[in-house]
Amino acid sequence: MRTTKTGRGALTAVTAAAAVLSLGACDQIQSLWKSEPPAQAQKAPAEGKIDIAKANPVEASKPVEPIKPAVDENKQLAGKVKSALGADPALKMLAIDAGASDGVVTLYGTADNKKNRDKAERVASGVPGVRAVKNELVIVAGS
Repeated sequence: MRTTKTGRGALTAVTAAAAVLSLGACDQIQSLWKSEPPAQAQKAPAEGKIDIAKANPVEASKPVEPIKPAVDENKQLAGKVKSALGADPALKMLAIDAGASDGVVTLYGTADNKKNRDKAERVASGVPGVRAVKNELVIVAGS
């Protein structure tokens, strides 16, 4: 194998340039280490005094109260309507479910006749907090 002087010279020049650049970068890093810290970092506390934060004894003696979960008013209203429907002897045997949204109660499920369907609507509308009732009960004989 034959080597050429031109190839070896170019490799040497590239290596020398890389060495010079890396040494130059070292000087820049050292100059950063040697620079003065910011003026704020050099200030010492006045007269060697250190301030210590003190807790308010009244606040420290209070027990920490756990955060209560938000109450879902729609679920509460639907629960009240279901309880009212379950309290009626003629309606408690029927498969009636209730949902609520902003005071509007929707009745789902089945009723065995029109009389009980209408009665369920009247009972639901009598619950405090109910603004309107959507009666979607289906009449199914024998339900």
